[in-house]
Amino acid sequence: MTRFGLFFQASEAPGRSHAERFAEMLDLIALGDELGFDVAWLAEIHFGGAFSLLSSPLMAVPTIAQRTRRIRIGTAVVLLPLHHPLSCAEQAATADLLSGGRLEFGVGRGSIPSQFHGFRVPVAENRARFDEALDIIRLAWTRERFSYRGKFYQVEDLAVVPKPVQRPHPPIRVAVHTAESFAHIGDKGLPIYSGTTTTPLPQLRECMALYRERLAAGGHPWQRDQMALMLPVHLGDSGAAARDAMRPGVLQYYQNLRTIFAQIPASYGDHLPRLRSIEETIANLPFEKFCRDQAVFGDVAEVVDRLQAARDEFGLSQIICWFDQGSRLPRAEVERAMRRFADQVMPKLA
Repeated sequence: MTRFGLFFQASEAPGRSHAERFAEMLDLIALGDELGFDVAWLAEIHFGGAFSLLSSPLMAVPTIAQRTRRIRIGTAVVLLPLHHPLSCAEQAATADLLSGGRLEFGVGRGSIPSQFHGFRVPVAENRARFDEALDIIRLAWTRERFSYRGKFYQVEDLAVVPKPVQRPHPPIRVAVHTAESFAHIGDKGLPIYSGTTTTPLPQLRECMALYRERLAAGGHPWQRDQMALMLPVHLGDSGAAARDAMRPGVLQYYQNLRTIFAQIPASYGDHLPRLRSIEETIANLPFEKFCRDQAVFGDVAEVVDRLQAARDEFGLSQIICWFDQGSRLPRAEVERAMRRFADQVMPKLA
């Protein structure tokens, strides 16, 4: 059975306070709960309000739970290399407890240079830090007391509380967007989360073949909830109308990305190739290619066909919709698209 998610990045918007942007996100999640969406996923981005205000998604989990009845709340994703794993284990367990066991613990190693520059964590250490942190968090949740000795973190005979409501722990899902990450997490046998904004469909085909190969080699069976995919989605009265409505938002998305990359001091250096690539994309936006390889903008029939094809090809257990990429749509238009998706698309894909 296919599950359906909502993705939120909550970037700054002209004339809107940060509080108003959070309030709008909470309203849309409450609507998603009423409409039957299964999970609301919240990004974690630091030092880049133009791109996202969600620097601490775990803090939002209990508030969302109070506003809703059944929708689960996921992190997309907690950037483990930037957190101390003991503190992260405590916060996530508290979020699970206060939400009545509705946390979906999405984690990743991160790749945006401004975040590593800000926290003074070397990007080169992100995979090793991620692996150690995830091991510690799982031990903290499942052992009464434990010890751990790694390169970055040492734990000696600690009891971490509270324990999460969900047993043995909240579902863990790892974000992947490079071939290296698909292979590494396939070796571990963990469920994954990917997004077409970072891994376009042609690249995803290659990466998923590698992931399945490494799962099998490691003796990990394909599980019912193995793969979740986030895609920018918009429904219009016609395919052309849907694509026209989203063109400003797609351009704004890349402009927001450029803003956070351009704010890193040139002395950092590692970000400059990606910054140049983003600037080239903005100068000559390949919108038709984006619509083909990274987004699902269309009328109901087109959206159903494309999502059904993606679900069947990649074995998706969850389709996560980003309904307002770039935050350029009027609020009423976002709500209309969500309602139309729930009424006319979800029943055909369930």
